[in-house]
Amino acid sequence: MTWLRHFHAQFLLSQRVYWRDIGFALTAVLVPLGLALAYPISQHRKGTLFGFDAGVFLLPGFIAFTLFWIVYNVINSAAARRDGLIYKRLRGTPLSDMAILTGEAVSGTVVSVIQIAVLVTVGLVVLDSPVPSNVPLLILAVLLGAMMFAVIAIGFSGLLPSAEASTWIVTPVIALMAAGSGVFAPLSSLPDFLQTPAQFLPSTAVAAIVRTAYLGLDFASDPAGTAIPQQVDFLGSLHACAEPLGVMCAWIGIGFGMAQQFFRWDPRHK
Repeated sequence: MTWLRHFHAQFLLSQRVYWRDIGFALTAVLVPLGLALAYPISQHRKGTLFGFDAGVFLLPGFIAFTLFWIVYNVINSAAARRDGLIYKRLRGTPLSDMAILTGEAVSGTVVSVIQIAVLVTVGLVVLDSPVPSNVPLLILAVLLGAMMFAVIAIGFSGLLPSAEASTWIVTPVIALMAAGSGVFAPLSSLPDFLQTPAQFLPSTAVAAIVRTAYLGLDFASDPAGTAIPQQVDFLGSLHACAEPLGVMCAWIGIGFGMAQQFFRWDPRHK
């Protein structure tokens, strides 16, 4: 219970600090949500893809896209807290290191989870989207994806030279993740030499699982899109997503390793 109280205190502190920087907060809220709403809505009733309205087909990819921005939230927050010596002061309190980092990570994921709820609602109301085919798998993908991107971000934050440089470094990384994960176009549209490595990106695994869970077609066992996806039932979708789920678990392990190796509580110049 003590750890939960400490975690809750850190979460509330992180949220207060997050929303005080209104420019940073609005960027993290409006940019991913705006893109995730505008693109599917603009393609609504402009053709079909795999038997679905184009806007409906694109929606799950952009649900995954909002999760990518957890990296933006957590890295920028961690770098700013580190350079502002906030972490150093927090470590002088009864808060444990794990409570501090967990509170920071969960704070960075809340916005994305709320954005996903908005996207699903818009899909049902505006795009006439069907109810997600496999809700438990969709929830699992969101929660596991949030954990994966948060721990990767915490580890990667230690490699950044300063809080000022973090935004300029992280934003292009998010754009590359989106371009190489099948959110905007199938992986088959990438050059041949990029298709195989792209399948093992954390962003690709999330997008494949979310799209499979939402639409009920197997987009996970062949992420390169070389075969026509087949309809899958509840158990079939779990089986199809076994490989990308394994990729996500591997990236979570890599993220924890990076956090142990590279995360720093103090700025470089101190």
